[in-house]
Amino acid sequence: MNILAKIISKVKKHQKDIFLGFCILLISIIGFNIGRINALNKTPAQTTEKANIYQNTATIPVPNSPKQTPVQPQDLRVVASKASSSKKYHYSWCSSWKRINIKNQIWFNTEQEAKNAGYTLAGNCTN
Repeated sequence: MNILAKIISKVKKHQKDIFLGFCILLISIIGFNIGRINALNKTPAQTTEKANIYQNTATIPVPNSPKQTPVQPQDLRVVASKASSSKKYHYSWCSSWKRINIKNQIWFNTEQEAKNAGYTLAGNCTN
């Protein structure tokens, strides 16, 4: 009886803590089961037809699509660096040309002039 009396006295001493623990455990179990039941009741998304990823999209007409012309940059000049050994040029609308020091900049009026001078387009500046 002595052991049982010790257990009962400890339970009475920590009665509020034990009750709080049981409440937290009960709320956790109820919340988990509500989420589980909710997930089981959801229906998966329905698909009506399979997509053909190999179909040529160029042959599919787009209804009421306005004809869009690509925006052409106004400034067609290109810039290269005298100090660079890579011989790369950048478009004037590409942000990477701003990293070239002003005293090392070589400006060409057209892309063809830069190509004729032996320069090639930088990989980070594309149309």
